[in-house]
Order: sequence, then C-alpha cells, then structure tokens
Amino acid sequence: MSSSKQSLTQSLGAVCVVMLCMVAPVVHAQDTADAPIKASSAASAGYTYSNLRYHVLPANTAAGQSLVATRKLGSATPTTKVRTQLQASATLSTVPAPGFYPSDLSYFGGPVVTNLLSHAVYLNSSSCTGVSACWGNPEQFLRDLGNSTYIHITDQYTGTSGTYGVGKHVFTTLTMFTNVVDESDLFGIVHDAAASLGTPSGYNHEFHVFLPPGVDTCFDLTGICYSPDNPPTFAFCAYHGSLTFSDIGHVLFSIEPSQNVPGCQSAPPDPNGIKTDSQNSVLSHELIETITDPDIDAWIADSSLIAAGAEIGDLCEPTGNGNAQFLDSIVFLNGHKYKIQLEYSNAFHACSAR
Repeated sequence: MSSSKQSLTQSLGAVCVVMLCMVAPVVHAQDTADAPIKASSAASAGYTYSNLRYHVLPANTAAGQSLVATRKLGSATPTTKVRTQLQASATLSTVPAPGFYPSDLSYFGGPVVTNLLSHAVYLNSSSCTGVSACWGNPEQFLRDLGNSTYIHITDQYTGTSGTYGVGKHVFTTLTMFTNVVDESDLFGIVHDAAASLGTPSGYNHEFHVFLPPGVDTCFDLTGICYSPDNPPTFAFCAYHGSLTFSDIGHVLFSIEPSQNVPGCQSAPPDPNGIKTDSQNSVLSHELIETITDPDIDAWIADSSLIAAGAEIGDLCEPTGNGNAQFLDSIVFLNGHKYKIQLEYSNAFHACSAR
C-alpha cells in the first residue's frame, strides 16, 4: 500500500485551458441512446477550466516519498484556519485499536459534501475484457460502502448524516498512441462524462475515472506520475479534486488508476483478491476525502508537523505519517467483506471504522 498523504501546499491559481489529445474520446453513458457522445477539445468546444484543486495519494515508492518530503502533493492548501478543529469527548478506554495519531483534523471553512452520487467512468475497459477483469467490483463496493455505517465516520465533519449512493456509469474510449494519459485528457473525459449525464455541477456528484491496467498518467509538464513501468516518476497512486468548467460549472472527480501494482496494492490477506481489494481501498480513501475536503480547504490536519496537511484518509494510510504499524483492515460493509483502510476520527482521536 502507499505511504501517507499530506496536504497540498502549492497553489494553481490561474485559469487553465483544457487541451485534449488529437484523437478525442468517445463517451457512452449508461441508459442513454446507443449513439456515442464524442468529446471535443476545449479549443474547438469553447470551454475552459479554472480553480483546479487536487490532493494526491503518494505511492510507496522513492518518488512518492520525495513528494511527501517536499510537500508537493497538490494544490490549494489553505494557510489560515478560520475555525478550530471539532473536538468530541473521548474516554481512553473506548478508543479503538490501533490507537492514537499526533493530530486531529482542523476545519478551514470550505464546503463539505452531505449528499453525493458516485458515477464510475471506465476508460478503455475492452482492453482488459470488461469492468470485472480490469478493476473488480467498484460500483458494488460503492453501494455497499454507502449503505454501511462505515461511511458515517464523516458525519462528525459534515454535521449531518449524509446520503452517499451510486449513479450512472459511463464507458469512454480513447485512442492512445502511448500508454500515458495526460491530465488535460482526463479532465476532458470528466467534462464530457458529466455533460453526457446531464447532472454535472455542484457538490452532489463525483466522477471516478478508472484507468485500465498498463495505462499511466502524469500531471502535464511534470515528472509526477502514476507510472509503475517507470519508477523514477512513479509518485502517486490516485488523486481526488475539483475544478470549474466554463460551460457546466463546478465538478468533483477522482482519478483511479489500476491499484494492483507494487507501491499501491494492499497487503494480504485479501478476501476479494488483491486486485479488487487494492482498488476498493483506494477508492474509499478518495471518496471519503472528497466528502470531508472536496476543494482542499475544509478538514485538514494542522496541529502537528509530522501530520500537517493530511486529510482524513492520509492519517490512517499504512506506513503513513510515521505510523508504519497501521494496516488495512477487513471490515463488513452492508453484509459483505472488504479489505480497506481505516479513516481518522476526531471523536476517538484515532483511526476507526465507525
């Protein structure tokens, strides 16, 4: 599994123009007509994006550790707390294993998510003969997670008992000349998937873009990549974020490469197989961080140097923030067994599954 994540310390302030690759992706939305929805480049379609904010999950690699050391893990970290962290009373005897961490989460004033539909966006699924062969069972996992008590660890941060379900899925096909998808291509896919479903904007939808095994992705004009085949640039496993499109508005997303690779995969035992459990653990990490910190300005660790900048999932990442003893746990979600990481609870001042 990966090392811990910390918060984002660099700001990407300027408005960006989405530039897609020369061959545009073709998007098929569930429950729509058979005719494909063909994406266009930003230049020809006339939209731009701005306010890009993201938070990466570093890989357990040398490049990932370099990101942690230099705090180059994303964008838009707030610099001034506007409210002190929520402190719930806890009795020492009730704190669940594995124990304590050096920092609770602090609230910086940004929005949180109280109701959300997750939309899976499957890129080139035919390259590995379908969703199950590529990624396991992400939509079933999301349904079980949303119908479990586990996800309600977020209630202490959102202030309400939220509803988190699964919406429609989208299949998208991208003709690729290399095995690398640039961030601008991915944001174009997010845009067109959201537009195709007709429910793109605001804080009630998230688009999880799944990349098939063997497909890498990099942040444009950088050597910061998901690239298991190129260790010097293999720095992250996944990331979540938000951005604002000029035509359809604010959109939440996560980028979910294949997690069944050293540096990202979960440790055995894996009740659903290492491919499925590795994918689901990272997916739960990104979804729950989206709920508590969608724009990278809400709930973030702030009161400890070792944990500064971490989000709710980062504090409980295996090997993360100096806590190498913490491992993913086997939990029951809606009656089904999964191997996923714990999440941080201010109420317990510890990692918890409740």
